[in-house]
Amino acid sequence: MLTKDLLAYSLKSTRITPNFIDAEAPELLFFAEQMLAVFSEGTGKTRETVDAEAELYLQGQKDPKFAKGLYKILIDHTEFTLAEEDAGARRDAILTAAASQLTQPATQTLEEYRAAVQALSQQDVNSALYPDLPAFEQLTRVKREFSPRQLLQRYNMAQVQALLLTTQSLTLTTHEMSAANLRRIFKCLKFFRLLAEIKQTKDKTTVVIDGPLSLLEGTKKYGLQIASFFPVICLLEQWQISAKVQPKRAVKTLKLDESSQLVSHYRHMSAYVPEEVRLFASHFEKTVEDWSFVAESPFIKRPKGRLIFPDFTLQHTSGVTVYLEIFHRWHRGPLIQRMEELEKMKEPLILAIDRYLLKGLPSDDRQDALEDLDNSRHFLFSDYPAVSRLQKTLERYLANLNA
Repeated sequence: MLTKDLLAYSLKSTRITPNFIDAEAPELLFFAEQMLAVFSEGTGKTRETVDAEAELYLQGQKDPKFAKGLYKILIDHTEFTLAEEDAGARRDAILTAAASQLTQPATQTLEEYRAAVQALSQQDVNSALYPDLPAFEQLTRVKREFSPRQLLQRYNMAQVQALLLTTQSLTLTTHEMSAANLRRIFKCLKFFRLLAEIKQTKDKTTVVIDGPLSLLEGTKKYGLQIASFFPVICLLEQWQISAKVQPKRAVKTLKLDESSQLVSHYRHMSAYVPEEVRLFASHFEKTVEDWSFVAESPFIKRPKGRLIFPDFTLQHTSGVTVYLEIFHRWHRGPLIQRMEELEKMKEPLILAIDRYLLKGLPSDDRQDALEDLDNSRHFLFSDYPAVSRLQKTLERYLANLNA
């Protein structure tokens, strides 16, 4: 993503608006094509060489911030690797030989000295001394292929994402949300480890992604997750977002909608599942005999149009179904709301709660309420839920149900 020094935006009172470029402008398309050629033809070249070739085109642009931003995007999608695996050992051999040669009588010219060091170390002094410096890394792969238009569209998207890095909450409003789109939004929220409050009425759907509140740890990561999620929103035909961002000292309001013509670079996001989720589900299936995961989790409808989308749905061989919702350390706000309503819920929901959330709760009453929850409706974990703890909680839930 773009760094703060590469952001281009306009300020008006409390509003902030990214300065989008015209992705159809012929001169910008030509520049993008030139930059893409530098990388597509750069396989095997050093980073220093690629930088030098790109600089020729960067210097010709009227807007240096835009030019550098486009270059940053390409660098982020390029893989550089060290040309030498044993660079340290080779350098040690050269430096040892150089030190040894210095003990000889000072009757040599510089050229003779270099030749003697090279002969003694049996290494090429010119190329083998510092091959592990970043400048000498070699371009081995371009991780994503762009067309000139796609690269310019990605630049506009990166402007918004860079601003969202500094936010802790985002509100999405849409008047056209099909059940399929709503499910995709939920799945993508889970993929990016985000929790949201969703309210659906006859004419609109509102999705509020809350940040980690007063927690200092993980706030930057949460902003990154929100920024990474944003292109999913742009897959919708109609949408509006509002977010508080802080590019510098002052907090500003970022408001955008589909008229910004942002183009998402995501495809088929609903098919992606985090690795730890796959491992958790796989371990559960192998360890627990009487319970199994259900492929799709349904929406749990709450008062005033609120919706809950569990992380997992589990079914016992007897036919009993239980929903599991996971609350990580930055999910304090949604957790407080959920634990207050859990006892009143008829739905078979179990909460998995990160122990970190027990620290520094806003009030003793809420802490007591969390600790006193029915042990068949919740369990604690560190970093990620353990299959054994989930199994014991399910057993307690089933026992209470049959009591």
